[in-house]
Amino acid sequence: MKEEVLFEKIGDHMAEKEGYVGLKGMQAVHRYLIDKYGWQPEQVRKLSPDDLHLLLAGYNEKPTTEWN
Repeated sequence: MKEEVLFEKIGDHMAEKEGYVGLKGMQAVHRYLIDKYGWQPEQVRKLSPDDLHLLLAGYNEKPTTEWN
């Protein structure tokens, strides 16, 4: 699965789990990182895909086969 698609699916799942009304995909991933680390939106938007992989590795909901 391509990185962009994986991050979008993780974000959709995060939005539901974290209660982010009106957010999905990368917006939800960004919101999660802002909330967790207290970073500014512009800092989060500049993260590379490798950085996102590292930061999301600890997220307690791992991708499952139904996300494919």
